Amino acid sequence: MAYNYAREKRKFDAEWKRMALWYRKEGMSEEDIEAMHRFDLAQFNRDRAYESRRRPLETACGSCYVQAPESTSSRCGWIDEVSDQQLAEQLRNLSKSDIELLTLMVRDGCGVNEIAKLYGVTHSTISRKITRIKNFLKNF
Repeated sequence: MAYNYAREKRKFDAEWKRMALWYRKEGMSEEDIEAMHRFDLAQFNRDRAYESRRRPLETACGSCYVQAPESTSSRCGWIDEVSDQQLAEQLRNLSKSDIELLTLMVRDGCGVNEIAKLYGVTHSTISRKITRIKNFLKNF
């Protein structure tokens, strides 16, 4: 589920209203309460920024989330199965991101639209990357 800033901010404000009343009851000065509120609000905004930038990759089925792989080396074993040794060597010369893109297509069976959703980019961006990879592989 996506991070809902408005809902989380309402929760934060309600909790802070309760905390401010408690701090006043305990005799804390308004300046100290305001300083604590600024600090907590800054932390809340840092957490919000983190959540808005964190985008888990969906699996091909789209029903669950997985983390991005730590390394492409274990996922790109399909390259070793390529019978044309020159082609396999060219594939190994690709960048890690290009190998991961091809792995999503070859090993995981994802289509261009699915990959675009996984990366959070447009269909045309993935198509251009695939065209660039094809042109690179043609030149070997």
